[in-house]
Amino acid sequence: MSTESPAKPPLKPAAKPARPPLGGIGIGGLGAGDVDPIRQYGLSKGFLPTETEPSAAFAPSHPQAPTPQPQPAPAPTIVRPAPTRPWQAMLPDYLVEELRQAAAREGTAQKVIVLKALRQAGFRIDDIDLQDLRRR
Repeated sequence: MSTESPAKPPLKPAAKPARPPLGGIGIGGLGAGDVDPIRQYGLSKGFLPTETEPSAAFAPSHPQAPTPQPQPAPAPTIVRPAPTRPWQAMLPDYLVEELRQAAAREGTAQKVIVLKALRQAGFRIDDIDLQDLRRR
């Protein structure tokens, strides 16, 4: 009796979607036009753009005759929530339970309920910060 198992064929990895090359933008003959496919790929994956104007680092090092550039349409303004930091409070058990139940009833986070209450009390809370970003 042989304890060896029959050889299995190697598994082929699933084909990945084509993505543009990311290294060397604006270096070695690649121009600023290479940024557009990368930006489009990022947007298709749900990433938010970080800059709206091409960086000066991507400009050619020696200016030649000026070429008229078509004016791109202004990029849409993307509103992001404010940066956050952890904050802890000691609350009575019954209040924590009420917050938990209210969040479950409304389908949102306890944080959102607390922020709404702070807004009603007169504190400045921006609309974007009232969104539960875990539920998109």
